[in-house]
Amino acid sequence: MVIKRDGTRVPFDHEKVLKGLQAACGKRPIPEQMKINLVREVEEELIKLFEREVPSKEVGLRVASQLKGIDPIVYIRYASEYFNFQDLEDLSREVSDLQDEPPVFPTQSDLFTK
Repeated sequence: MVIKRDGTRVPFDHEKVLKGLQAACGKRPIPEQMKINLVREVEEELIKLFEREVPSKEVGLRVASQLKGIDPIVYIRYASEYFNFQDLEDLSREVSDLQDEPPVFPTQSDLFTK
């Protein structure tokens, strides 16, 4: 179960997570299978770490963390929606932090095996 910000509990819905990811990806060159694998990895990680319930924030943080290594533009799109940036300063700070990290680009084989 996922505990939403308002305290309600809903079943984990990997399709909902995938749709949010697809929206953030837009027309970026990320294969559909890579998106599906990312959602699967996040779900498996959550199952291992949380017994029965997981805060929705944890779901979003884990998706965002994975996106940093895949495509920084998609990460910023996802983060701006998920972290609810309030102004350009929030966005600028996140972009600056991202630029300070060394880029990690997936190999061609990672695109389909992750």
